[in-house]
Amino acid sequence: MKTTVCNTLLLGLIGGLLAGCSDGGSSGAATATSLKQVSATVKSSVPICAPAWSASAVYTGGNQASYSSVNYTANWWTQGNNPSTNNGGSGSGQPWTSNGACSTTPTPTPTPTPTPTPTPTPTPTPTPTPTPTPTPTPTPTTGFVFSAYKDVTADANWNTGAMQSTITGTSQPVTTAMPAHNNVLTWAFATGGCGSETWAGITPAMIATNVQAFVAAGKKYIVSTGGAAGSFTCTSDAGFDTFINTYSSANLVGIDFDIEDGQSQSDINNLVARVAAAQVKYPNLRFSFTIATLATSQSGSSVAVDMGSASPNPLGSMGIAVMQAIQSAGLKNYYVNLMAMDYGSATAVNCVLSGGVCQMGQSAIQAAMDFRGFYKVPYSQIELTPMIGANDTAGETFTLADTDTLSAWAKANGLAGLHHWSFDRDTGVTYTNRFISDLGL
Repeated sequence: MKTTVCNTLLLGLIGGLLAGCSDGGSSGAATATSLKQVSATVKSSVPICAPAWSASAVYTGGNQASYSSVNYTANWWTQGNNPSTNNGGSGSGQPWTSNGACSTTPTPTPTPTPTPTPTPTPTPTPTPTPTPTPTPTPTPTTGFVFSAYKDVTADANWNTGAMQSTITGTSQPVTTAMPAHNNVLTWAFATGGCGSETWAGITPAMIATNVQAFVAAGKKYIVSTGGAAGSFTCTSDAGFDTFINTYSSANLVGIDFDIEDGQSQSDINNLVARVAAAQVKYPNLRFSFTIATLATSQSGSSVAVDMGSASPNPLGSMGIAVMQAIQSAGLKNYYVNLMAMDYGSATAVNCVLSGGVCQMGQSAIQAAMDFRGFYKVPYSQIELTPMIGANDTAGETFTLADTDTLSAWAKANGLAGLHHWSFDRDTGVTYTNRFISDLGL
């Protein structure tokens, strides 16, 4: 029995030692597993690098590229701008946003190293929430604005959408054809629904390639919609945001609504509502409504006469619908651009007459006077756009002398702006240069 007891004790001791060894092995395995998990968590916090940036590649908003182990996101269309030296946060006007460091080597499966003493599992470092791509903040354009309307399809490169012109005798980029002091050009026209618009068959993406060209040339631009051959509609603020952001840069002056093609009152109300919301989000942009006008004059007078509160309403049905929408919405910061052209038959009801012919410079002035007198809109919110040279209505011709007359009056009365239709009608840039000289630009 003594021998049995001793054997029993010995076996118990050996069993305890074996159990202790078993516990140590289990603890080591747990430690190795913890290290593996920690290592994987830490390494996964550094994202893999996007494809390397290429100077010859074209990047559009949202595209990613890496440079020197840093990821970047394109804010808008860009090409040849090194992201390491052309990036910034909201409002910087830079084409790239830095997303932070990245890893060029995929994370390998770590080999666990057992440690006798278990190491506490550290709290994983959370991956930072990516900063949304900022919309470039347009530089505010205050005071008087002069621009010509540019039919984007005239002389366009239909393979790329690049705007070109032959007004100097040879085809060249429109920014090169623009005279030195012609700092703003109005792009015409986007039609269809906002966010899914078209430019007479040229895609928005192709038109947007001109943004960088204008920025590089130091030229500004206005994006115009609608026109005589098409209408533009916009039923949501989100859609209007998409539209603006497609063409946005620090050189975007504003958005113009050329309303001629029979939009309904509801369509026009929607455009005014979009402007009211956009003015809060884009306070540096100008918003204008371009509408047809008559120039009803005093019978027997060959010059414009301000009739004050007795002024007749110079607008047609589309213009009246626009002003009703503006007044109903209580919109304040807007511009009305009167199309001083194509008045129709030569009568005092339509224009200022001399020798039985519409005097185009005086008629443009009369239209502004009538509009201000009837709608009580100050000249600082009124713009005028004549059609240079021969108008579509026979007998109506806007001459260089009319340019002198209109420019002098616009300066003296604090008009918001002068434009003309159109850049590609102006052979030799004669009218554009005359406006620039008369206005002292």
